[in-house]
Amino acid sequence: MGQYWTIMSIDNSEATGHLGKLGEFFWMPDNSLVSCLTTPVIPSSYKTAAIASFGGKSQNLQKNYPPSILLSLPHELLLVIAEELSEDYLDLICFSVTCIDAWELTGQCRYQSLSQKIKSKSWAGSRIILLGDYAGALPKGLLTDAEKKELRLDGYADHEFGSLLYAHPAFRMPSFKILNDFYYDEIAQDDDLFHELQYFAHREPFSRWIMLPGNFKLTRSSSKDRWMIRNLTKQEYAITRRRSLTQIVYSLIGCSDDPSVSMQGERCSVLINGPWAGDRIDITLVSIHRKEHTPEERSSWKDITISVKELLEALAAEDNDGVFKF
Repeated sequence: MGQYWTIMSIDNSEATGHLGKLGEFFWMPDNSLVSCLTTPVIPSSYKTAAIASFGGKSQNLQKNYPPSILLSLPHELLLVIAEELSEDYLDLICFSVTCIDAWELTGQCRYQSLSQKIKSKSWAGSRIILLGDYAGALPKGLLTDAEKKELRLDGYADHEFGSLLYAHPAFRMPSFKILNDFYYDEIAQDDDLFHELQYFAHREPFSRWIMLPGNFKLTRSSSKDRWMIRNLTKQEYAITRRRSLTQIVYSLIGCSDDPSVSMQGERCSVLINGPWAGDRIDITLVSIHRKEHTPEERSSWKDITISVKELLEALAAEDNDGVFKF
Protein backbone atom coordinates (compact mmCIF):
# COMPACT_ATOMS: atom_id res chain seq x y z
CA MET A 1 0.00 0.00 0.00
CA GLY A 2 2.83 2.43 0.73
CA GLN A 3 3.24 4.59 3.76
CA TYR A 4 1.36 7.73 4.72
CA TRP A 5 2.91 10.94 5.97
CA THR A 6 2.24 13.73 8.43
CA ILE A 7 4.02 17.00 9.22
CA MET A 8 4.66 17.55 12.91
CA SER A 9 5.73 20.50 15.01
CA ILE A 10 7.32 18.94 18.07
CA ASP A 11 7.34 22.19 20.08
CA ASN A 12 3.69 22.99 19.33
CA SER A 13 2.53 19.39 19.85
CA GLU A 14 0.66 19.66 16.54
CA ALA A 15 0.48 17.51 13.42
CA THR A 16 -1.35 17.71 10.11
CA GLY A 17 -2.71 14.17 10.29
CA HIS A 18 -2.65 11.83 7.29
CA LEU A 19 -1.52 13.77 4.23
CA GLY A 20 -1.59 10.66 2.06
CA LYS A 21 1.29 9.11 0.18
CA LEU A 22 4.21 11.41 -0.52
CA GLY A 23 3.78 11.29 -4.28
CA GLU A 24 0.14 12.32 -3.92
CA PHE A 25 0.88 15.68 -2.29
CA PHE A 26 4.56 16.44 -2.90
CA TRP A 27 4.03 18.66 -5.96
CA MET A 28 0.93 20.37 -4.59
CA PRO A 29 1.38 23.82 -2.96
CA ASP A 30 0.38 24.03 0.71
CA ASN A 31 -0.30 27.61 1.72
CA SER A 32 -1.29 26.62 5.25
CA LEU A 33 2.12 25.02 5.82
CA VAL A 34 3.89 28.09 4.49
CA SER A 35 1.79 30.35 6.72
CA CYS A 36 2.52 28.17 9.76
CA LEU A 37 6.29 28.41 9.16
CA THR A 38 6.40 32.08 8.20
CA THR A 39 7.94 34.23 10.90
CA PRO A 40 5.36 36.85 11.98
CA VAL A 41 6.49 40.35 11.00
CA ILE A 42 4.06 43.05 12.08
CA PRO A 43 4.87 46.76 11.80
CA SER A 44 5.10 48.32 15.24
CA SER A 45 3.06 51.37 14.29
CA TYR A 46 0.12 51.99 11.98
CA LYS A 47 -0.13 55.75 12.50
CA THR A 48 -0.85 57.24 9.11
CA ALA A 49 -2.24 60.43 7.66
CA ALA A 50 -5.55 58.63 7.37
CA ILE A 51 -6.04 58.89 11.11
CA ALA A 52 -6.62 62.64 10.89
CA SER A 53 -9.39 62.32 8.34
CA PHE A 54 -10.81 59.37 10.27
CA GLY A 55 -11.05 61.44 13.43
CA GLY A 56 -14.10 63.33 12.26
CA LYS A 57 -15.86 60.10 11.33
CA SER A 58 -15.17 58.51 14.70
CA GLN A 59 -16.51 61.60 16.48
CA ASN A 60 -19.68 61.44 14.42
CA LEU A 61 -20.02 57.79 15.35
CA GLN A 62 -19.55 58.54 19.03
CA LYS A 63 -22.32 61.17 19.03
CA ASN A 64 -24.78 58.30 19.28
CA TYR A 65 -23.22 57.16 22.56
CA PRO A 66 -22.90 58.77 26.02
CA PRO A 67 -19.64 60.76 26.58
CA SER A 68 -16.80 58.44 27.60
CA ILE A 69 -14.85 59.04 30.80
CA LEU A 70 -11.81 57.68 28.94
CA LEU A 71 -11.54 60.94 27.03
CA SER A 72 -10.87 62.78 30.28
CA LEU A 73 -8.13 60.44 31.56
CA PRO A 74 -4.43 61.38 31.34
CA HIS A 75 -2.51 59.52 28.64
CA GLU A 76 -0.38 57.86 31.30
CA LEU A 77 -3.46 56.16 32.77
CA LEU A 78 -4.64 55.05 29.34
CA LEU A 79 -1.28 53.35 28.82
CA VAL A 80 -1.47 51.65 32.21
CA ILE A 81 -4.89 50.26 31.29
CA ALA A 82 -3.61 49.06 27.90
CA GLU A 83 -0.64 47.29 29.43
CA GLU A 84 -2.92 45.49 31.87
CA LEU A 85 -5.02 44.26 28.93
CA SER A 86 -2.11 43.23 26.67
CA GLU A 87 -2.32 39.53 27.57
CA ASP A 88 -5.70 39.31 25.83
CA TYR A 89 -5.66 40.85 22.37
CA LEU A 90 -9.46 40.98 22.20
CA ASP A 91 -9.69 43.03 25.39
CA LEU A 92 -6.89 45.31 24.22
CA ILE A 93 -8.38 45.94 20.77
CA CYS A 94 -11.79 46.67 22.28
CA PHE A 95 -10.21 49.20 24.61
CA SER A 96 -8.15 50.71 21.79
CA VAL A 97 -11.13 51.51 19.59
CA THR A 98 -12.97 53.44 22.31
CA CYS A 99 -11.40 56.72 21.20
CA ILE A 100 -8.66 58.11 18.95
CA ASP A 101 -6.42 58.91 21.93
CA ALA A 102 -6.53 55.30 23.08
CA TRP A 103 -5.78 54.04 19.58
CA GLU A 104 -2.80 56.32 19.08
CA LEU A 105 -1.33 55.50 22.49
CA THR A 106 -1.68 51.71 22.31
CA GLY A 107 0.23 51.06 19.09
CA GLN A 108 3.19 49.37 20.74
CA CYS A 109 0.97 47.43 23.16
CA ARG A 110 -1.11 46.13 20.26
CA TYR A 111 2.04 45.13 18.40
CA GLN A 112 3.38 43.16 21.35
CA SER A 113 0.01 41.58 22.15
CA LEU A 114 -0.76 40.47 18.60
CA SER A 115 2.82 39.32 18.01
CA GLN A 116 2.64 37.02 21.01
CA LYS A 117 -0.76 35.70 19.95
CA ILE A 118 0.53 34.83 16.48
CA LYS A 119 3.81 33.38 17.74
CA SER A 120 1.90 31.08 20.08
CA LYS A 121 0.17 29.56 17.05
CA SER A 122 3.05 29.77 14.56
CA TRP A 123 5.35 26.86 13.78
CA ALA A 124 8.17 29.22 12.85
CA GLY A 125 11.36 28.27 14.67
CA SER A 126 9.99 25.00 16.03
CA ARG A 127 11.27 21.48 15.38
CA ILE A 128 9.63 20.26 12.18
CA ILE A 129 9.53 16.79 10.69
CA LEU A 130 7.71 15.09 7.80
CA LEU A 131 7.18 11.66 9.32
CA GLY A 132 6.13 8.44 7.59
CA ASP A 133 3.93 5.96 9.42
CA TYR A 134 6.48 3.22 8.63
CA ALA A 135 9.20 5.24 10.34
CA GLY A 136 11.54 3.55 12.78
CA ALA A 137 14.19 5.53 14.61
CA LEU A 138 13.82 9.30 14.88
CA PRO A 139 16.65 11.75 14.15
CA LYS A 140 19.16 11.69 16.97
CA GLY A 141 18.27 14.13 19.72
CA LEU A 142 14.85 15.02 18.31
CA LEU A 143 13.12 14.17 21.57
CA THR A 144 14.65 14.97 24.93
CA ASP A 145 14.51 12.46 27.78
CA ALA A 146 11.92 14.66 29.47
CA GLU A 147 9.75 14.69 26.32
CA LYS A 148 10.01 10.91 25.95
CA LYS A 149 8.82 10.56 29.52
CA GLU A 150 6.01 13.08 29.05
CA LEU A 151 4.85 11.25 25.90
CA ARG A 152 5.25 7.90 27.68
CA LEU A 153 7.75 6.68 25.11
CA ASP A 154 10.63 6.18 27.49
CA GLY A 155 9.93 2.45 27.80
CA TYR A 156 10.22 1.75 24.07
CA ALA A 157 13.19 0.92 21.87
CA ASP A 158 14.65 3.59 19.58
CA HIS A 159 13.48 1.84 16.42
CA GLU A 160 9.85 2.11 17.61
CA PHE A 161 9.76 5.85 18.25
CA GLY A 162 8.89 6.88 14.68
CA SER A 163 5.66 4.92 14.23
CA LEU A 164 4.61 5.67 17.81
CA LEU A 165 5.14 9.40 17.41
CA TYR A 166 3.26 9.40 14.09
CA ALA A 167 0.05 8.24 15.76
CA HIS A 168 0.56 9.84 19.15
CA PRO A 169 -2.69 11.35 20.51
CA ALA A 170 -0.84 14.27 22.14
CA PHE A 171 -0.31 15.85 18.71
CA ARG A 172 -3.48 17.69 17.72
CA MET A 173 -4.40 19.34 14.43
CA PRO A 174 -2.89 22.84 14.05
CA SER A 175 -5.11 25.87 14.45
CA PHE A 176 -4.56 28.59 11.87
CA LYS A 177 -7.05 30.89 13.56
CA ILE A 178 -5.79 34.23 14.84
CA LEU A 179 -8.95 36.23 15.44
CA ASN A 180 -11.65 33.83 14.32
CA ASP A 181 -12.40 32.30 17.72
CA PHE A 182 -13.35 35.48 19.52
CA TYR A 183 -15.01 36.84 16.38
CA TYR A 184 -17.63 34.12 16.47
CA ASP A 185 -17.80 33.35 20.17
CA GLU A 186 -17.75 36.79 21.74
CA ILE A 187 -18.29 39.54 19.16
CA ALA A 188 -21.25 37.79 17.58
CA GLN A 189 -22.98 37.75 20.98
CA ASP A 190 -22.69 41.51 21.47
CA ASP A 191 -24.50 43.53 18.81
CA ASP A 192 -22.96 46.86 19.80
CA LEU A 193 -19.42 45.48 19.77
CA PHE A 194 -20.04 43.62 16.53
CA HIS A 195 -21.27 46.69 14.67
CA GLU A 196 -18.52 48.89 16.10
CA LEU A 197 -15.72 46.53 15.09
CA GLN A 198 -17.34 45.96 11.73
CA TYR A 199 -17.37 49.73 11.23
CA PHE A 200 -13.72 50.15 12.18
CA ALA A 201 -12.62 47.04 10.28
CA HIS A 202 -13.23 48.81 6.97
CA ARG A 203 -11.43 52.05 7.80
CA GLU A 204 -7.78 53.05 8.08
CA PRO A 205 -5.80 52.62 10.21
CA PHE A 206 -8.05 50.27 12.14
CA SER A 207 -8.68 48.00 9.16
CA ARG A 208 -5.10 46.75 9.32
CA TRP A 209 -5.61 45.44 12.83
CA ILE A 210 -9.23 44.40 13.06
CA MET A 211 -9.29 41.56 10.56
CA LEU A 212 -12.34 39.48 9.90
CA PRO A 213 -11.70 35.73 9.51
CA GLY A 214 -9.43 34.69 6.65
CA ASN A 215 -7.99 38.12 5.90
CA PHE A 216 -4.90 38.24 8.09
CA LYS A 217 -1.45 38.34 6.48
CA LEU A 218 1.76 37.55 8.31
CA THR A 219 4.37 38.94 5.93
CA ARG A 220 4.28 40.87 2.69
CA SER A 221 7.02 40.87 0.08
CA SER A 222 7.92 43.32 -2.64
CA SER A 223 8.36 42.13 -6.23
CA LYS A 224 12.14 42.36 -5.80
CA ASP A 225 12.35 40.48 -2.52
CA ARG A 226 12.87 36.73 -2.26
CA TRP A 227 11.75 34.13 0.24
CA MET A 228 14.18 32.29 2.48
CA ILE A 229 13.71 28.94 4.20
CA ARG A 230 16.02 28.86 7.20
CA ASN A 231 17.36 26.07 9.34
CA LEU A 232 17.96 27.82 12.65
CA THR A 233 19.62 24.71 14.10
CA LYS A 234 22.28 24.26 11.42
CA GLN A 235 22.32 27.88 10.15
CA GLU A 236 21.56 26.88 6.58
CA TYR A 237 19.12 28.39 4.10
CA ALA A 238 17.65 28.17 0.62
CA ILE A 239 16.34 31.15 -1.35
CA THR A 240 13.43 30.88 -3.76
CA ARG A 241 10.08 32.30 -4.88
CA ARG A 242 6.95 31.67 -2.86
CA ARG A 243 5.60 29.06 -5.30
CA SER A 244 8.52 26.71 -4.53
CA LEU A 245 8.49 26.91 -0.73
CA THR A 246 6.37 23.83 -0.09
CA GLN A 247 8.49 21.48 -2.22
CA ILE A 248 11.73 22.73 -0.67
CA VAL A 249 10.39 22.07 2.83
CA TYR A 250 9.18 18.58 1.87
CA SER A 251 12.53 17.68 0.30
CA LEU A 252 14.46 18.57 3.46
CA ILE A 253 12.42 17.29 6.43
CA GLY A 254 11.36 13.74 5.51
CA CYS A 255 12.02 10.87 7.92
CA SER A 256 11.33 7.15 7.58
CA ASP A 257 13.12 3.81 7.50
CA ASP A 258 10.92 2.64 4.65
CA PRO A 259 11.76 3.74 1.07
CA SER A 260 8.17 3.72 -0.21
CA VAL A 261 7.33 7.27 -1.29
CA SER A 262 5.03 6.56 -4.27
CA MET A 263 7.27 8.55 -6.57
CA GLN A 264 9.33 7.60 -9.60
CA GLY A 265 13.05 8.14 -10.01
CA GLU A 266 16.39 7.18 -8.54
CA ARG A 267 16.66 10.34 -6.43
CA CYS A 268 13.41 9.71 -4.53
CA SER A 269 15.15 7.58 -1.93
CA VAL A 270 16.85 10.66 -0.44
CA LEU A 271 13.46 12.05 0.63
CA ILE A 272 13.17 9.62 3.56
CA ASN A 273 16.40 10.94 5.09
CA GLY A 274 15.85 14.68 4.98
CA PRO A 275 18.92 16.55 6.29
CA TRP A 276 16.68 19.04 8.13
CA ALA A 277 14.28 16.51 9.71
CA GLY A 278 13.64 17.54 13.30
CA ASP A 279 15.52 20.84 13.07
CA ARG A 280 14.18 24.30 13.93
CA ILE A 281 12.89 25.82 10.70
CA ASP A 282 11.18 29.01 9.63
CA ILE A 283 10.34 30.97 6.49
CA THR A 284 11.06 34.66 6.10
CA LEU A 285 12.13 37.25 3.52
CA VAL A 286 15.73 37.80 2.48
CA SER A 287 15.37 41.47 3.43
CA ILE A 288 14.22 40.54 6.94
CA HIS A 289 17.08 38.06 7.41
CA ARG A 290 19.55 40.79 6.49
CA LYS A 291 18.03 43.17 9.02
CA GLU A 292 18.19 40.55 11.74
CA HIS A 293 21.87 39.68 11.25
CA THR A 294 25.07 41.65 10.83
CA PRO A 295 27.33 40.87 7.83
CA GLU A 296 29.62 38.94 10.18
CA GLU A 297 26.72 36.85 11.49
CA ARG A 298 25.41 36.18 7.97
CA SER A 299 28.82 34.89 6.89
CA SER A 300 28.38 31.88 9.20
CA TRP A 301 25.22 30.78 7.38
CA LYS A 302 25.48 28.23 4.54
CA ASP A 303 23.52 28.67 1.32
CA ILE A 304 22.24 25.28 0.10
CA THR A 305 19.97 26.67 -2.62
CA ILE A 306 21.91 25.10 -5.51
CA SER A 307 21.87 21.56 -4.09
CA VAL A 308 18.14 21.76 -3.25
CA LYS A 309 17.40 23.18 -6.70
CA GLU A 310 19.29 20.35 -8.41
CA LEU A 311 17.43 17.72 -6.36
CA LEU A 312 14.00 19.12 -7.10
CA GLU A 313 14.74 19.57 -10.80
CA ALA A 314 15.86 15.94 -10.99
CA LEU A 315 12.76 14.75 -9.12
CA ALA A 316 10.47 16.79 -11.39
CA ALA A 317 12.08 15.39 -14.52
CA GLU A 318 11.82 11.78 -13.30
CA ASP A 319 8.55 11.79 -11.39
CA ASN A 320 6.54 14.73 -12.61
CA ASP A 321 7.59 14.78 -16.29
CA GLY A 322 8.26 18.48 -15.90
CA VAL A 323 10.74 21.16 -15.01
CA PHE A 324 10.86 22.56 -11.49
CA LYS A 325 11.29 26.33 -11.46
CA PHE A 326 12.60 28.26 -8.51
